[in-house]
Amino acid sequence: MLRDVTQAWRVPRAVAAGVAGLGVIAGLTLRTADYPGMLPPGTPDPELALGLRLLCAAAVLITGTLAYLTFARGQDEPLAMTCLPGLVVTGVILRHLVVTLPGVARLQPAARVVPGPGAWVVLASGMAMTAAGLAAAFAVRRAG
Repeated sequence: MLRDVTQAWRVPRAVAAGVAGLGVIAGLTLRTADYPGMLPPGTPDPELALGLRLLCAAAVLITGTLAYLTFARGQDEPLAMTCLPGLVVTGVILRHLVVTLPGVARLQPAARVVPGPGAWVVLASGMAMTAAGLAAAFAVRRAG
């Protein structure tokens, strides 16, 4: 009985992780910072840096691979590891929201730098990837 329930929920967890990964990619194509005015010369660009965007994209690639392995093997163990790339994505965007943007706003308050829609999409997607991985981990623990 428990095995049937676990098997029934495996596919939605893997699909949720995959959709969350696509959400990260979509969020990375949107603006991650919104500022109506021009920033003075020498002010760092408040957008998420290219290196951090590539790190998030690599985490999505890992998540996609783990979701595929979950389908191919019929086991939750690979999907349980998606919590790690999800935590990386969440950590990157939280650092961007908490550290970078207030620092820029402090340098030039008139710029009114605020998080852009991409930052919120990436944050929600990273949290969803983490949740899917943790749900799979709990399913593995219950089954074992």
